[in-house]
Amino acid sequence: MFHSEFFPTNEETLDLMQLDAEGKIILDPSAGSGSILDYCLRYGAKRTLAIEITDQLRSIVKEKHELIGKDFFDTKEEDISHVNAIYMNPPFSNADKHILHAWRIAPEGCEIVSICNFETINNTYSGSRRQLDCVIRDYGYSQGLGNTFIDAERTTSVEIGLIKLFKPITSSSFNFDNYFLDEEEVQEEGEGIQQYDEVKALVNRYVGCMKQFDNLLQSVESINYQLKAIGSSGIEMTLSRNENIMNKQSFSNSIQKRSWKYIFDKMNMEKYVTSGVMKDINKYIESQSKFPFTMKNIYKMFEAILGTKEQTFNRALEEAIDNFTRHTHENRYSVEGWKSNSSYMLNKKFIVDGIMELSMGFRVRYDSYNGRKINDLTKVLCNLTGTNYNKIGDVYNFKQGEQIISNVWYDWGFFEIKAFKKGTMHLKFKSNKDWYLLNQAYGKLKGFTLKEK
Repeated sequence: MFHSEFFPTNEETLDLMQLDAEGKIILDPSAGSGSILDYCLRYGAKRTLAIEITDQLRSIVKEKHELIGKDFFDTKEEDISHVNAIYMNPPFSNADKHILHAWRIAPEGCEIVSICNFETINNTYSGSRRQLDCVIRDYGYSQGLGNTFIDAERTTSVEIGLIKLFKPITSSSFNFDNYFLDEEEVQEEGEGIQQYDEVKALVNRYVGCMKQFDNLLQSVESINYQLKAIGSSGIEMTLSRNENIMNKQSFSNSIQKRSWKYIFDKMNMEKYVTSGVMKDINKYIESQSKFPFTMKNIYKMFEAILGTKEQTFNRALEEAIDNFTRHTHENRYSVEGWKSNSSYMLNKKFIVDGIMELSMGFRVRYDSYNGRKINDLTKVLCNLTGTNYNKIGDVYNFKQGEQIISNVWYDWGFFEIKAFKKGTMHLKFKSNKDWYLLNQAYGKLKGFTLKEK
């Protein structure tokens, strides 16, 4: 198979790499037989460039793609200044060195996506691996993909890692045209998560900030030029708002991260998913914030969230019910004939401990763990019944400013609730229909059916 480190990238791994090839000039610096570039052409790449060190493989890949070199480590910045993305499957024995070289010579605005032996990112024993780890933390993210080469053309049981990096923009001459969609790409009609014009305005503001920062830098340079003439050492520009910003690179990282967070805040995701699911969404926001705040990337993110909407809801549903039934027998509604380890749903009446407190009056303990579980259940019920969560609100606001009397039933949201001074709260569904819809959906998810009565 040509040489010991020749492992053509299989389709499963290519799908997991989530390569954005459309309209781009793409380089594969360890092209092999061209599997990555073949994939990119199928998905709309504008040009595909290859570098390959093995003579036999070079003769294969040049028939399909534009061959621009033999040894990647001989490649210089000026050789690839026109590429938009570097997608690679470098030799596993020294992938860290290949990825670092790609990082050094990549042009501004270039995305780098590479697979590697997972140990490259999991075991940073060498200087180059530690250096790569720093680059990943500052400019991208990494993750494990598992044993994706088990069924490849040439198999290996090595666990695969994925690295995604974005080279920041620091020059004033960078062309921001690609941050906007072409008119023919715009197909949105009617209501959406966010309207086209609103997204375009947000990207305009981001691009405007980046351009204005160049004006600030030019002003500082002009001042220093004048000061130098009178023997002064000049001034340094430092911006500070919760963090010090010394250069365009740190400004770009800061404003990009804030812009992505603004988009997610506008989507109001925390109103519709459980706290457990929200942790994963926040993790996704953190990784996304290191990539360009372009219209195309924003819509790709919308598509990713909408495409996993059912899985997200199912996980929220499972979490919401399991929170109350996993360890509390009294909260379980048993269904005859179910397997013993799965034979319960959420009861019509259930009990939550440690949620009430005697402090400045009798009230719900703010931000208590069990309070979050009640809010999570309410969000799932809102999704099932089409109810606006904002009209119900958090349980922490229950009877806010009013006196709560213990052992008295109150009406709130989907429930009647009764609180006790020992800290316990009892909840019972006001509507049998709501209770049935919830458990019916949960039963379907678990593979069992709640019988109609």
